[in-house]
Amino acid sequence: MENKFGKLSKLHLIAGVKDGRTVIEDLSFTAPFKIMRPFYEKKDFMTVMLLTASAGIMAGDRQEWNLLVRENANLEFTSQAYEKIHKMEDGWAERRTHITVEPGGCLYYTPLPTIPFAGSDFRNMLEVSLSNDSSRFIFSEILSCGRVAHGEEFRYSRYQNLITIFQNEKLVYRDNTRYDPFLADMRGFGMYEGYTHLANLLICNVEKSDDWVREVRSMMDETEGLEGGVTRTAAGHIAVRILGRSGQQLTGRISRILAL
Repeated sequence: MENKFGKLSKLHLIAGVKDGRTVIEDLSFTAPFKIMRPFYEKKDFMTVMLLTASAGIMAGDRQEWNLLVRENANLEFTSQAYEKIHKMEDGWAERRTHITVEPGGCLYYTPLPTIPFAGSDFRNMLEVSLSNDSSRFIFSEILSCGRVAHGEEFRYSRYQNLITIFQNEKLVYRDNTRYDPFLADMRGFGMYEGYTHLANLLICNVEKSDDWVREVRSMMDETEGLEGGVTRTAAGHIAVRILGRSGQQLTGRISRILAL
């Protein structure tokens, strides 16, 4: 199924170090993508903001992103606005993202929340390759239940998200999520449990003490209007999941957790 641009939409970015500063070594993109001029709001980090010259993701859209963070480079990759996945009469849309972080490199991958409209079907695949335990990767995503004000709570057809993380070419994390509101009660126990937004946060190869884990748990226990948990994976990475009632609330919560 061809997308409206008649071809695969691509984004290719390589971040490296020049004169002690992270810079873009190589960059290419096709419609509807654009990149804002990089800026350095965070110390030692180059922030790249993705711009999209479209109203959102449509049926038939096919996207491929490739991000490479060179040795000792520090990159934050974020987006300009909430991602809207529009209604699809037939077919689906998909994105494949490939990320590599070399030794000593660091990537903050923090796009803004996603809103799946009623009747939408989106399939996302994210594969991350960490060269070794000095390759740092921080990932966050927030998925809403849909446009609540339009009566579209859990009215999308499907949302599928496969995340795999390799370190030293060994699989260390895999999350294969598929939400189908017509097959499961998304509001019920074990799913969103009455909430409307879900946040996932992964922290790989950034040292966090047991005291830090307890502090994050206490923060969530003491905050009204959200539920969450934090754990260590078998590889020692940190996984956090939070249920809340707005994208802004969860974005702020993730920022507070990362600032601890």
